[in-house]
Amino acid sequence: MQVAEIFEKASGKLPMVPKVVQELVASFHRVDVNIDDITSKVGQDQVLTARVLRLANTARFGGSRKVGSLDDAIVLLGFDNLRVLVIASGVTGATSGIQGFDMKGFWQRSFSMANTCKLLAKQAGLNAQLGYTCGLLFNIGELVLYVAVPEQAIQVNKMVAGGADRVASERMLLGLDLTEVGAELARRWNFPEEIQQAIYKQHDLLNEEVTPYALLIGLSTLLMAGFSHGMSEQDMLTTLPLPVLQRAGIPLEKLQLVMGDLQEACTQLSDMF
Repeated sequence: MQVAEIFEKASGKLPMVPKVVQELVASFHRVDVNIDDITSKVGQDQVLTARVLRLANTARFGGSRKVGSLDDAIVLLGFDNLRVLVIASGVTGATSGIQGFDMKGFWQRSFSMANTCKLLAKQAGLNAQLGYTCGLLFNIGELVLYVAVPEQAIQVNKMVAGGADRVASERMLLGLDLTEVGAELARRWNFPEEIQQAIYKQHDLLNEEVTPYALLIGLSTLLMAGFSHGMSEQDMLTTLPLPVLQRAGIPLEKLQLVMGDLQEACTQLSDMF
C-alpha cells in the first residue's frame, strides 16, 4: 500500500488544524511575529480559545493566578508558551471527532513525548518549542492509519499489545508505517520540513544525516520506554547511546543534571487532555 492510497481512503475524514495554528508553527524561526495579530486570530475561534485557556490553567502551565483571557496568558506565560498551547489545542481539537480510537491514551503518550523532547531540545541548544511540537506529532500517523484502514489498524494494536513492535507490524501488514504517513500529514498541514523529517526519521538514529529533531524523538522514545519500565536515572544514563547524544549536541554531564525532570516528563500523566 502506498502513502497516497492511505490518504485517498481517509479523504474527507482527516483532521484539519486551524490556519492560525499553521501560522504559529511556521513562525518558530521568525523574530517579526505580530503577537497582537496572532492573539486576535485565536480569539476569533471561540472553541480554540476555550481549549487554550483550559490548558493554560492546568498544573503544568498554571500558577497561583487563574488565566482568564488570552492577554492574561501572554502576560503570565509568555508568547512562547502561548504558542505551544495554541498548537497543542488546535491539533488535539482537530482530532476530537474520531470515534472508537483511544484518544486519551494517544494524547497522553504524545504530551509525554512533547515534554521530553522540549527538555532535550534545551540541553541541545535547539528551539524548545519546535522540539515540543515535533514530540507532540511523533505518532500522528497512527491516528491517520486508524481513520484510513481501521481494521488493519486494530490488528496492529492487537499485535502491539502482544509485544510486537508497532512500526514492524505496520510494515508487515500495510507495506508502510506511521512515520511515513505522519510526515505526509505534516506536509499537508503545511508544517515546516523540520517537523516532517523529525517524524519520518525518528527511528533512524544510526543515520549520520538524520536531523537533530529526529534525534530528539528517538532519544525521547528510549527514555520513555526505560522509565516506564522502572529503570533508574543512572541506568538510563548508561543505556543511552553516547554517539547519538554527541550528534544531538547533548553533553552527558548536562543530561545528568536533568534526569529527574526527564523521568517526570516521561512518566507523569498529563492533565492537558
